[in-house]
Amino acid sequence: MKALTKALAALLLLALLCPAAARAQSLGEVARESKKKKEESTRKVWTNDELGTAFPTIKLLGKAEKPISLGVYQPTPMPVVEAMLQLAGVQPGEVVFDLGSGDGRIVILAAERFGARGVGIEIDEKLVAESQRAVEAKGLEEKVKIFHANAFDVDLRPADVVTLYVASTIMERLRAHMERTMRPGTRVVSHEYEIPGWRPERSLNLEGYWLYLYRVP
Repeated sequence: MKALTKALAALLLLALLCPAAARAQSLGEVARESKKKKEESTRKVWTNDELGTAFPTIKLLGKAEKPISLGVYQPTPMPVVEAMLQLAGVQPGEVVFDLGSGDGRIVILAAERFGARGVGIEIDEKLVAESQRAVEAKGLEEKVKIFHANAFDVDLRPADVVTLYVASTIMERLRAHMERTMRPGTRVVSHEYEIPGWRPERSLNLEGYWLYLYRVP
């Protein structure tokens, strides 16, 4: 009798535990599925349908948990902007990326004066809106695109030229990102700060403004 009672008690306990285990497994599956969907939602591909046939496909690799600042925004004087594009030897039809594009002046001039296609990457929403208004005012929507994104999240392979004016403290990390996501031979022009670990092909001092031209190894 005692043995039967123990057996019944064991069966009852098993019946009580099984739904709990099933619920735990179900919750685990839901959590995993939610995480998977979240990861997928952070990956973005801007296709030709969105960008127009003038632009190559541009990929967002995945959003960082904490956006990484490239430094305090300081507009580059227009003569320096033009000198940066000249130093890079920008040609008509090339794709120019500006990392931390601010008000869009570099990519706008690249399109307007050099006949290039400009891609601005900017993390500040207000500056994105300001630069998009400037693009529209000049009728350059088909030649210039501004993206609200973290520069470290963007695949830079479509770029022929990359321009940047960023804090010196972020340069090493940015160099590593460029080496991972850029094609060898892509030209990079840095305003003010050298890129550690790379040797500049040319340097230019424009009335106190230092510019450095590199090619991705």
